Amino acid sequence: MSGVFINYRKQDESGFAALLQRELSWRFGAASVFYASRTIRPGEDYEHVLLNGVRDASVLLAVIGPRWLTAHHPAGRYRINRRTDWVRREIAEAFSCGIRVIPILINDVERITNISLPKDISWLTRCQYLRLRHENVDYDLARICNEVTAYIRFN
Repeated sequence: MSGVFINYRKQDESGFAALLQRELSWRFGAASVFYASRTIRPGEDYEHVLLNGVRDASVLLAVIGPRWLTAHHPAGRYRINRRTDWVRREIAEAFSCGIRVIPILINDVERITNISLPKDISWLTRCQYLRLRHENVDYDLARICNEVTAYIRFN
């Protein structure tokens, strides 16, 4: 497979995820980029479509902004600590399927530590990341696209 799956938390800098989706779609074609809010059609089984989207991808880009780790569920727990959290489920599925995961850190977000993450996605702390910064958006988008292109081409 040669697709790109964009993993993002709606409550956390999703504007950057949308920007990334637009740039990747322009570069690779919309059919090659999985972006939940645009890819899942009304009436589809979103769970099935999401997990298949991850499995069909060559690379998952985990867009991580300042509230990615600390976003709360209405029940009070951090979303990332809930097994039902879709951001977590998508990343865990990618790791279990051997799909490359590239963290995309937004602006000055610090790298996530192993202590912060549940075991099923703790490998994320060891993945080399890229940055997407407001002040360098054109350069950073070009670099992300080039990295994705190189990976897809040689995989």
